[in-house]
Amino acid sequence: MSPDEIDNVDKGIIYLLQQDARKRTVADIGDQVGVSSSTVTNRIDRLEEEGVIKGYHTIVDYTKAGLGHHLLVTATVPISERADRVDEIMEISGVVSVRELLSSNANLSLELVGHSQDGIEESLAELDSRGVQIERVEIMKQEQAKPYNHFGQEFADEDDVG
Repeated sequence: MSPDEIDNVDKGIIYLLQQDARKRTVADIGDQVGVSSSTVTNRIDRLEEEGVIKGYHTIVDYTKAGLGHHLLVTATVPISERADRVDEIMEISGVVSVRELLSSNANLSLELVGHSQDGIEESLAELDSRGVQIERVEIMKQEQAKPYNHFGQEFADEDDVG
């Protein structure tokens, strides 16, 4: 799907889903972007199939969930293998996210959580055994994130939110 194929209705739908996908119904979204609920369902299905919407994720406070060890790991894998290694790395216990970076060294950013220091060390050892060179490990204290909140905001009438 090219950016030209995403129209104002799609942008409004994406904007509203980013604000709170869990509490929004297709009927509410349809009212806010000016289309029927069936159109919203079809648009969301198409955006998911085309990979524009890649998923819906719960944001977890790992410390409150009993996973008190939360690390950011910068690592290097051979550039030619970087894209192929992401799925393999995601299978390692404790790895919750992997970002590919466009650099020759330190070309992966990993988020790693664990119950204990021993668990974290096991995950790091598993990464090492799979040829992932650890460059830097940092303890994460807190994270705040928000979606790009201007994607289609002007195409969603938020005054209709009930």
